[in-house]
Formats: sequence, C-alpha cells, structure tokens
Amino acid sequence: MDETQTDLSQNLNDVPSPDNLETESTTPENQIVEDNSPLEIQLGLEEDQLTIVMPTTGRCPIEDWDAVWLMLEKHLEQHQEFPVLNVSVLAQNQLLGGRQLQQLAELLSRHQLQLKRVRTSRRQTAIAAATAGYGVEQESLAKLLADIPIKLEPVKPVNDGTNALYLSQTIRSGVEIRYKGSVVITGDVNPGGVIIADRDIVIWGCLRGVAHAGAEGDRSCRIMALQMQPTQLRIADMVARSSLQTPDHLQPEVAYLAAEGIRLVPATKFSKNYAYAAEQQVWEELPDPMSL
Repeated sequence: MDETQTDLSQNLNDVPSPDNLETESTTPENQIVEDNSPLEIQLGLEEDQLTIVMPTTGRCPIEDWDAVWLMLEKHLEQHQEFPVLNVSVLAQNQLLGGRQLQQLAELLSRHQLQLKRVRTSRRQTAIAAATAGYGVEQESLAKLLADIPIKLEPVKPVNDGTNALYLSQTIRSGVEIRYKGSVVITGDVNPGGVIIADRDIVIWGCLRGVAHAGAEGDRSCRIMALQMQPTQLRIADMVARSSLQTPDHLQPEVAYLAAEGIRLVPATKFSKNYAYAAEQQVWEELPDPMSL
C-alpha cells in the first residue's frame, strides 16, 4: 500500500516525542525536486478559511520550534482580526508532534481562530494530528507543493469596521467572539456565549447569551435576533439584563438605544417606524402618519 494511503488508526505509538522530532529518516517521498514553498510561514485566505502555509524542511528546518512559533505569532499579531474562524495548516514535510499542535491550537484560539485541518506528507505528523482530533490529509510532498495556492487572498492587517464577520455555528458556553465590525451569526448563542462587536450584531437564531454592540461607544448600533432571550444586552455604555420569563410569542426583535435606555421592539416595526437622532445619540420612534 502506498504510504500516502496508510491507515492512520494503526501504530499510534509512532507519534513523535516532543523532545525528539528529528528521528524520522528522509525518504524519497520527502526529497525535494522543485520547491515552491514560501521561505517562511505565510498566511492567506482560501475560500472560507485561513490557510497557514509552512516552508518545507529544505527551506526552513523546524529543529528550532521556538523560532517558527515566534514567526507565526508575529504574523497573527500584525493582522489582529480575521474575517473567518477555521484554520487549515499546510505543514509540508515538517514533523509536528502533539506538543507543537497543542501550542499551535492555543495560539490560534487567542485570536478567535480554530485549528480544523492539517495537510502533511509525514505519516507521524498525520498520526499526531488525528490523535488530537483534527482533520488530516496525508499526501505526497510533490502533491502538497503543487497544491500551494498560487495567489492566496491577502489578509488585511487591520479591519476598519466596514466588513462584517459571518459565522455559521452555535456559539457555546465559554466562547467569546470579538470583532471590530458587525457580527452575523447563523446559529444560536447559548448561555455563557459572548458576542462583542464595534458595530451591529445579527443573530439568525436564538440569543441566550451576552451581546455587546457598539463596543467602542457607537450608540447607533443595534442587536437583532430571531428569538431574543439574552442573559445581558449592551449597546455602547448602556447595559440591560433580560427577565427570566420566556415571552409568550417569540418573534424577531431589535434592541436599540432610546432616551430611556435599551429597548426591544419587533423587527418589522423598527425597520419602518424608527430613525436615529444623531444629536441626541438615540433612536426615536417616528410619528404615525395616519394620526397626523
């Protein structure tokens, strides 16, 4: 059987020791004929994920893991915000053990990113990734080099707030999402989940956790959910806590900032009857034209 098709469920004891990552011998599959990998770690957007492309051992041996770690940390700090959540690592023929994968996942989580997939030509790296619960693709190095995106969409260093972050997932307890623009969640926000956005928040599901819109002080920001049962709502510097009672009729609602504080109104009514008064920095209900 070809090495690239080897069953990863076998020989789990082959996972490399963190202190001895260079014991695997170089095979013909690992010999580089034409190396078009980057000279250092490269970040880019590929479809709906962030792709981390590592150099091959021919470009940058990974004996000094601390140097590689600092290189990646520098890239992440420079970019600060990312419009996606999931991460795929193209590890080439670098030999990564469980300790390195854990450190990588922890670093990514500090930037609201989740390691989902590892592509590698090394069987031991594939076993370590599979053991840690990540998706794995083990292929020949030639195939991995051929698949390096010719032009990854560049990641903007700083988000100016004009772009929204779209996430299709349930935000579970203990998960906190922070973003400099608007946040759109297709899914529920469970109790203990927190969404913090500098602009608006839209929940295409049930909001049961905490939502903070206008985190940098913009009082015109709003929070909308198909079902509004939050633990806490915040808009700019104002805070409102929800009652423990479940409403009789759940419907899409908008939370906005009025002169009296944070208020809720049906979404259909808000879109037609409310306007933002910039001078007062509050939303006001427009008079009913039928009553004039």
